[in-house]
Amino acid sequence: MGTMTTAAQARIYQLVHQAIHQGRLSRCDHLTLVSAMLADATLDPLDRSQINRVFDYVRMGRVRLVD
Repeated sequence: MGTMTTAAQARIYQLVHQAIHQGRLSRCDHLTLVSAMLADATLDPLDRSQINRVFDYVRMGRVRLVD
């Protein structure tokens, strides 16, 4: 298994930042985050924590999933 590319890490950061600050996340972007969590065993612990934060916000209603 390889490590995440810088572009993939930047994309995750962008999605997390957008979701937290705008309070919404598209279902496609949600799938991207879920896939990153499940497919990449080398995911940086900080990135994993930030993605989990978004998932927690979705469960709490602070971030809405939109189409």
